[in-house]
Amino acid sequence: MAASLLGAGDFFGGLGGRRSRHPGASASIAWVASCVGTALAGIFVLVVQPDAFGRADLLWSLAATVFFSFARPLLYLGIERGPIVVFSPVLGIVSLVVPTIIGPLTGQDLLGLELVGVVIAFPAVLLIVSGGELSLRALVHSRAAIVLGAITGALIGGASLCFAQIDPDAGAMPAFVSQLGAVLLIPLIARKIQPMSPIEPVVRNYGVLVGAIDIIAIISSVIAFQRGNVAVVAAVMGFAPAITIALAWRVLDERVRGWQWVGAALASAAILLFAVSA
Repeated sequence: MAASLLGAGDFFGGLGGRRSRHPGASASIAWVASCVGTALAGIFVLVVQPDAFGRADLLWSLAATVFFSFARPLLYLGIERGPIVVFSPVLGIVSLVVPTIIGPLTGQDLLGLELVGVVIAFPAVLLIVSGGELSLRALVHSRAAIVLGAITGALIGGASLCFAQIDPDAGAMPAFVSQLGAVLLIPLIARKIQPMSPIEPVVRNYGVLVGAIDIIAIISSVIAFQRGNVAVVAAVMGFAPAITIALAWRVLDERVRGWQWVGAALASAAILLFAVSA
């Protein structure tokens, strides 16, 4: 659920950025989405109150907030500057590598079919986001995109690890904390990267839509990281671009390449392995 909704949210966020005439619209959409997410998460927490939310849970939530608040503007910057065929695969792979390497150090070992599924997830993500066009020549001439993709992927992987340390009894409270923190941090971070655009009708409307979609995804992902193996959940979350690509294919008539279909098939196989293992 989280991966599917995040993929949809990314699609509408990108679409809103395209339809705005102002630079910095993507950061503004992200900020409006965080405001909406804070309000909806607050209502959710009031209705479904956490069983426990201690000091350690708060600290891990705040750490995740910092990771995500930096990752989101960098994500938009990487998509804007490109080349996407280099930036996105590097981002996807690094965001999987970090939890896979560090997860066992926190007592979350991969066993049997889980390990096979994570191994399959790497080429799946690579094919989905690059379309099979990630060439050595493109890598050599795109060092800036590689560095930016690696930093953004590491930040996302770090946030995943933080959420995985939170007690499952905390429920959706970490999602509320992270959204509230993003409302405060995104304008400060965006000022150093790309100034935010005015909150025009296009930005407001798409921001509200993305916020409503993303908050369900964020709550789902937080609970998944609390209750599951961090490397497995990160691998499933890595398939969000498949939903973005599918929507672009159906709504915007963008072409889906053959290698992307192969990546989607591998992603389905990985998810089936995780399900059987569970």
